[in-house]
Amino acid sequence: MALAPPGGGAQGSSHSRYPSYVLGVLVAVYVLNFLDRQIVTILAEEIKADLDLRDAELGFLYGTAFAVFYALFGIPLGRLADVWNRRTLISLGLGVWSLMTAASGLARNFGQLAVARVGVGVGEASASPAAYSMLSDYFPPARRATVLAIYSSGIYLGAGLSLMIGGQVVERWNAAYPHGGPFDLAGWQVAYLVVGLPGLLLAAWVRTLREPRRGQAEGIETPAEPHPFREFLRELRAVLPPLTVVHLVLAGGGRAALLRNLLMAGGVAGSATLLVLVTGDLWQWVALGVGLYATASWMQALRLRDPPTARLVLGSRSLVLGSVGFSLLAFSGYGLGAWTPPYFLRFHQVDLGSVGFVLGGTAAAAGWLGVTVGG
Repeated sequence: MALAPPGGGAQGSSHSRYPSYVLGVLVAVYVLNFLDRQIVTILAEEIKADLDLRDAELGFLYGTAFAVFYALFGIPLGRLADVWNRRTLISLGLGVWSLMTAASGLARNFGQLAVARVGVGVGEASASPAAYSMLSDYFPPARRATVLAIYSSGIYLGAGLSLMIGGQVVERWNAAYPHGGPFDLAGWQVAYLVVGLPGLLLAAWVRTLREPRRGQAEGIETPAEPHPFREFLRELRAVLPPLTVVHLVLAGGGRAALLRNLLMAGGVAGSATLLVLVTGDLWQWVALGVGLYATASWMQALRLRDPPTARLVLGSRSLVLGSVGFSLLAFSGYGLGAWTPPYFLRFHQVDLGSVGFVLGGTAAAAGWLGVTVGG
């Protein structure tokens, strides 16, 4: 495989080690991605007690506040990864989510923690689209399954390390400062700072990677997009309420499309209101409603702007069923991951350090082995 830098010329032979080096750095990025995302599970009981939260609020912090904005911004940031410098995008995203993780450690109430959690979701949405694209340019198709499996092992390494590091930091901090530590920081706040701040150093490291020429693994010349941020903002406008309505008007959807969109908004708002009245959980259903409406608006806009692509994406039975399947997989997997540590802490009185070590070590070892061997 001949690798060429953006400006052309040989970048290495088929035995070049540089692609493997890039893979190693991006695995480290993905480890931090899931470490910062999942550490809330081992800190949940400490946060709940310190901030006087309900389990529903913990669920919102772990799931909805993160997932809705991760999904929404994943679409425009994925588009930006198609047309802009990918190493820079990953570096900036890593810097944002690392700062937001560290900011979680300074939160003093539910609202501040929720805002920081939203920031983590937005920042992390930049990583995988750009990383998949970079790795596909550095490695030929025959090796990509293995490469992407190795990259995906960062999920399990990061999730496992989040439990291990979080449990150890909280346990040791609380033992050293049983009545409150320096700057009045609790153990869970220190844990957020410990895992968040190193990401800023890794962000600077990622910025030193060489950006591969698009399509180089297949020998395809891909012209540069002259206005990458115009493409990003157009995609963002299509998915971010209430700009979705403006986008439909600018896209020439007409009265019929606008009416359908407003009817969708009304239906989602009515359903969310009913669920709020039944459960008393305002922010959970508002956020989920926004996510559902935004997704439907984006699909409507895609049909208007690019009918062939809309038919390819939305009309692909395997893609639709695969999306449903992975959604159900995430539904069960994240639910289990969120509440397993609190289960052992509440009902079996296992200490925090042991819970983090056993559950985290098991998740890291078994997940890493399964995904890499599978790939």
